[in-house]
Formats: sequence, C-alpha cells, structure tokens
Amino acid sequence: MKPEELFYKLLTAEDEAEVEVILSDQGYLDDESLWSPLGGIENNFSTVGNQQADATGALVDKLINGIDAILMAQCFSQNISPESGDAPRSMSEAVERFFGIREGRLDSIDARERTTLAEKLDLRLVAVGRKDSPCYLLIDKGEGQTPAMFPKTFLSLNESNKLRIPFVQGKFNAGGTGVLQFCGTKNYQLIASRRHPKAPRQSGDITEDLWGFTLIRRLLPAEGRRSSVYVYLAPQGQVLTLNEKTIRVLPNAVASGRAPVPYTRPLEYGTCVKLYNYNWRPKSLATTDARYELERYLHAPCLPFRVTEARQGFRANYFSTTVSGVWATVSSDEGEKPTVEHGFPATGEISVENLGSLPYRIVVFGEEVNTRRVPHGVFFTLNGQRHGNLPNDFTRSRLKFDYLSRYLLVSVDCTHMKESVREDFFMASRDRIRQNEAFEAVVAQLAGELRSHPGLRALNAARRKREIEKALDSERGSVDAFQHLLRSDPSLAGLFSSGFQLVTSTGPGEPPEFKGRKFPTYFRISKEPKEGLSKRCPINRSIRVEFETDAENDYFDRTDSPGSIIFDPPEVKLNWKLWNGRLLATFHPTANANVGDHLQVGVVVSDVANETRGGPFEAKFQLVVGEALDRDPNRRSEKDPERNPNGNNGNAPLLGVPNIREVTKDQWESMEPPFSGLDSLRVRQDGDGGYDFYLNVDNSFLLTELSRSGGTDRELMRYWFKYGLVLCGLGMLQQYRTAQSSNGREDRQADERDNVAQEPVDLVNGAMTGLARVIIPVVRRLYRGPN
Repeated sequence: MKPEELFYKLLTAEDEAEVEVILSDQGYLDDESLWSPLGGIENNFSTVGNQQADATGALVDKLINGIDAILMAQCFSQNISPESGDAPRSMSEAVERFFGIREGRLDSIDARERTTLAEKLDLRLVAVGRKDSPCYLLIDKGEGQTPAMFPKTFLSLNESNKLRIPFVQGKFNAGGTGVLQFCGTKNYQLIASRRHPKAPRQSGDITEDLWGFTLIRRLLPAEGRRSSVYVYLAPQGQVLTLNEKTIRVLPNAVASGRAPVPYTRPLEYGTCVKLYNYNWRPKSLATTDARYELERYLHAPCLPFRVTEARQGFRANYFSTTVSGVWATVSSDEGEKPTVEHGFPATGEISVENLGSLPYRIVVFGEEVNTRRVPHGVFFTLNGQRHGNLPNDFTRSRLKFDYLSRYLLVSVDCTHMKESVREDFFMASRDRIRQNEAFEAVVAQLAGELRSHPGLRALNAARRKREIEKALDSERGSVDAFQHLLRSDPSLAGLFSSGFQLVTSTGPGEPPEFKGRKFPTYFRISKEPKEGLSKRCPINRSIRVEFETDAENDYFDRTDSPGSIIFDPPEVKLNWKLWNGRLLATFHPTANANVGDHLQVGVVVSDVANETRGGPFEAKFQLVVGEALDRDPNRRSEKDPERNPNGNNGNAPLLGVPNIREVTKDQWESMEPPFSGLDSLRVRQDGDGGYDFYLNVDNSFLLTELSRSGGTDRELMRYWFKYGLVLCGLGMLQQYRTAQSSNGREDRQADERDNVAQEPVDLVNGAMTGLARVIIPVVRRLYRGPN
C-alpha cells in the first residue's frame, strides 16, 4: 500500500479495532522492529504515565500546543527568531503584536471577531466517529514540522525545544503525551505535519517540503519487558512521508443546521492529530457539553479555537462553536453571556513574600444559571490555562459561603509569579499544585481576602435570606413546635443562647445597588483626618487602610481603558480588593524597616481620563513601625470575626436556633451535592457562624417506616424523624465546637496541613444517614416504654 493510501485509511478509521486491521494487513502490527520507542527511551512509560489525571486537562494541553505552534508561525512569518531579544516576552504580548488584540485578551474583542480569528487560524477540535465512542481531530495551521524533525519534536521526551522561548506555554516537552492513556485501550494516536513555508529547516533536511505521518501506540508488558512502552511507526527508522502539498483533514463549511463532513477541505501546512476512541466525559453534542468542559480548564486562552461536531446522528441549530474561555464569555455582549450577579466580575490582588503579586478575578453566576455549564471553584491559571485548583468544597468549608458554592468562580493569575517559585508551585503535569510552604501561604492570604470580601459576604447572606424565607411561610407550625419542644426540656434549651426567640428575620436584605463610573471622579483615603492619616503597625504585622472611590468594580481589570494602581514603595503593599466604592488594602513594613521608622506610603490611580481631570489621583499616609507583637504574626486574634465569627473570646459559642427547610424529591438535584434517597439531614453554614438544616422528607428510611405504619402515627413519625435528627445534629455541632475551642490553635493548624481536620458540618452530615436508619424505631420504643 502506498503511504498516501495508508495515511487516509488511518485518518478515516473511526475505531482502534479498525486501525489494527489496517496495520495487520500491511504487516505492521506484530513486527516490533518497525516501531521505535517514543523519545528514544525504552523505559518511557514512567514519563508518559505521569501526566494529567483528567482527560480534559490532557486534551487542553494538545490545544495549547496548537496555540504555541501558531504563535511560532507568526514569529517566523515576521522574520523574528523566537529566542532572540526581538521576540515577544510573553504570550499576551505575542497575541497583541501578531493579531492586534489589546493586551492579548480575547475579552477585548467581540464574539464575532473571535470566531473570525479562529476560522482564519484553522485552530480546531473536531469530533468524528461514533456517538458513543468518538474520535477527535486536533488541527492547527501553525509552524508544523518536517518528517525528519518528528523524533526531536512530536516524538520526543524531555527535550528543550521551547525552553528558551518566552511566549509559549509548553516547557516540559511531555504534555502532548498526556492524551495517550485516554485513547481507547490500545492508546493509538495519529500525527501528520508539514513545515510552515517561512519556518527554518535543519541543514540538509531532504524532507523539508513533505508531509510526514506516524502512529503512536502502547505495547503492553511482555517477555523481556516488565512495563509498557510507547512506540511510533517508523519503518527503517524513519516516519512515513507524503509527497503531497495538502492533506484533506478539515471539515467542510456548511449552512447552519447541517452537519459538516470531515476530511474534506485541504490543510496546506501545520499539524493534524487524531485521538482514537478518546475516553472523555462529554459524549453528547460537542458544541455544548464538550465546550463547557473545555472552559473548566481554559479560563482565558490567548487565542480562540473552533469546536466542530462532525458525527452523524445529531440534531442541532449549529454544529460549530468558538471557545474563547469563560472570562471572554462572561464579558461578552452576545447572547452566549451567562447571567452574573450585579457588581461582578470584580478584581483584587494578593502579595506573598518571595512569590510576587497574584491578581485574581471573581464572578458569581446568577442562581438561574445551569451550574453544569459554568466552572465554579478556586483555580490557579497560567496564561489563562488552569494549572491547579483548591478542593471542591473550599468555598463551603473554608470561606463558609454555602449559598455561593456552586456559583462562585475565582481565577488566580500566576503568570507573573517568580519563575523559581512557580516551578515548585505547579507540578509538571500542569493539573496539580505541590502543597509546600508557598502553597500554604497563598491559600492563607487568598482565603482571608475572599472570606472578608464585602460583596461575597453580602450576596451569601442575601441568598440565604431568600431561601430560608421561602420555607418559613410554609413551616410556621414547625417553628412553633420547635420552640415548644425546647421550652419543655432544659437540657435541650441549654444548647442555645438564653432568651432565644425564633423570628422570621433571617439576615440582612438585598444590599443597595452600586452604580460605579467608568472613569472615577475621586479616589481618596476614607475618613482621612485633616492632618493626614498616620497608622501604627507592629513590625511583624500588617494594617488595613480603606480608600473610597466611585469607580466600577472591574475598573482595574477591564479590557476597555482600564485603570492602573501603583503603590510606593511597592513592597509595602500586601493585598487589595475593590468593591462598591471601597478599596481595601493591606500594608506591612518593608523588609529593611526598623522600629520607630515613619514610612511614607503613596497610592496613585490613573487612567486615560487623567488629562480631563488634571492628572492622576494621589493618596498618601504614614506607616509608623512599632514594636513586634509577642506572638505568631500569622495567628489571628480570637476576636477576629474570621477566626471566631461569634466573637466570644475563644469559648465555645452557644448555637443559634436553626432554620429548618424541608426538601422533597423534586428538589434533590438543586442541592449541592444532590440529595439521594439515603440522605436525611444536611447542615449548611450560614456564613456568620450559624447553621441551616435541610431535611429530606422523601428519605428512604422515613418512607419505609411510614408505609409500615398502616396509616397510624404518621404525623408523629414525621415529627420524631425531623426533630430527632435536628436535635442530634445540634448536639454534635455543639460538642465539636466545644472541642475546637479547647484545642490549641497550633494543633488545629497542624491538622489542616496534614489534611486531617474536618469541618463539624462534614462530620455531622456523615453521621446523619446512619441515624436516619434507627431514629424512628428507637424513639418509638422509648416512647412506648419497656413493655
């Protein structure tokens, strides 16, 4: 079979079994002499197998490789050496120079422009093959490689191909292999490439104008081989070549509502990769679920790409969509924009010693948003690509924002983190964070800033108020019953504050709407004394200064004429955040400061409207360096609301009387995580040190007991089930809080570092299923007496 015929048979094969038939017919399948080890290393499984643990993250790395290739091609097209001083110094700079996109941010152009750019670049992910086991094509019109260069590029491991190129993402020369273990059971991957016409070639490369192609596969352990090895097809030690100017890999362009046909339009140069039977969670229409899954990892890619559904059997209004990242979608003026809460997105910045400044963006999606279609949680990104995240329950367990847990997205930009620290911060697999001292310092700073964010606190309280008040009207009898129950038994009443009274008020109402200005008219220290502000700060602590302004919340991070903020001296600033006219900033003495020093601190805010208002805004204050406090500067005061929301000086606080909401089966999916028939009672934190209780009135054990009752005592059983579980939960919560108050602070910090500590609500929730099994039988027996 001619190489051209073999290539197209492999390209259009839609199953790994079909690939093996093709290889077997040509005598390639069982002859291991025709295959070479990936990277020239026989023991390569340890490297390939140590990549991403998630199929989405692995796929995203292949897409990022395509973006890198396009940036390299643009560099060559302008006769710039990528390693020279004339080359861009970052990805954002490269995108701004090569494509005219302001600051390299896709949210600075509209959705139509992003789609036009993606079409021009032919940067694509195409779903082909079967609906239940799709294959994927990844296509880019980038720099490409000559067949002779394959072993040192696509087929290499641990080479330094991009190490000295500052404007590309790939550095470790292994990311492209992460997809292999998700490719069916045989791990087949097809690669075809041709060098960009203006890209340099190696001297004497006789394949400089040819297409090359090869197939990667996994050989399982066999006699004389203790572990698997990844190999690529290379008869006579060379990848196969095609003497053609183009290959037909691109889907055709069709009218809206019609499925495109793959392998139709030609690609002149660049790269095409095919992943066979890719084991990826989205199996439905690629333009919906696949896109949302990709945006979980690509918060702000520097270039857009097209996702195309080319499998037969789907019905859709459109079969191609543009992926530009969740932040571009949030900022979009098109119909694709999800609903976000008023005032968001918002921005802030944390600074950690030896790491540098880490800006972050936050958004809270509207409650009507399908939470499966927007990412939520706290993520660390590099050039817009997710490189790690905090635990899924961080919003709930650490921030105490139970009512925002499925709707809050935080992206911490680590692009400008010090390189030496970043290498130790992120794992080479680019999907995990190494939990070292730098990680702990970042998490501590970030948790403090988010936990005290006035917008998040107010919104969590407002959502809780709305949700609880819906239940109060229908459960007024339950409120009265609970009050009566507690009054009848002093042991139960002792759990609560004296003189308690259940009321319908559940917290503050909706905060007044803030309407900021695009260009502020003032920026100043809040309540500044006439003689100027002077604040004393222990040399080993920090202080907070509040500024006031009428700027919009995203003033410093928007793409259209953003403002800038400069602190002088820069090292005195720790963190800052802007929300609804208040900029809260944290400062500490400089490293070379001495007790008694008076540090002059300046803050300058400017934008393009400086000339019309007579210059930038300037604010100054004095930081007076005081004696060190005789305790760990990282320890919070027992009176600090973040340390102890009830402000009781370290003693275990008495619990507030709970809000109880009944949840029916049709509401299970709305819970986070969703309820099941076995779930009985779930406790949620209210954000201010209290708790709310969600009772599953369609619990399997309760329904079983009700069906056995034969119609008698049903209301009594429901009463036992409801208040038995709630009171047991309250007793356990009070015990856990008492234990926490008596334990040493250092012991708790050690537990958290070792991932041993659990939140009281988690412990209580874990016990409730077991209690639900026995609560009615036990109370019934005690209620009826020993006889």
